[in-house]
Amino acid sequence: MTRVVLWGLLTAFFATLVESSILSRLAFLPAMPDMVLLIVLWVSIENGSAVGCTTGFLSGLVLDFLSAAPVGLNALTKSVLGYVSGRFSGSFNMNRIALPVTVAVVGTALKALLTFGCSLFFGARIVVYDLGATDFWYELVMNALFAPPVFAFLSLFPGLFGSRIAEGE
Repeated sequence: MTRVVLWGLLTAFFATLVESSILSRLAFLPAMPDMVLLIVLWVSIENGSAVGCTTGFLSGLVLDFLSAAPVGLNALTKSVLGYVSGRFSGSFNMNRIALPVTVAVVGTALKALLTFGCSLFFGARIVVYDLGATDFWYELVMNALFAPPVFAFLSLFPGLFGSRIAEGE
């Protein structure tokens, strides 16, 4: 478990750097995909709720320190999403296109709902998604488009991320 969490955390850290330094500079992208969310979703579906929740919390905490978000917001949302998606571990074959897209869309929508829920307790300090705004829908589409390649890339390294298939479970 520790190995998978450390590799997931390291991958999420580098994804955050790529997201902030490269993807944010591409003018043709209408919104940035949430690569950390995609990594947390994949790791949790492959390894279960405990690994997903831990990876989500630690990678969210790193994201909180590297962004302007209130400390703990990303850690909370990513750990909840890691736990929930980890409950479906071993239920799906993530080597297709439709399922990664569905997981990314549902994960992005849940992230928006969790952020809204946090804003009820913490008020205006938390920026919420406006479900009617194009920014939310662009991010949702970008996450859906990036999910299959990200999931396919991560599945190339079953020894590092400890997928259930590689461990014979």
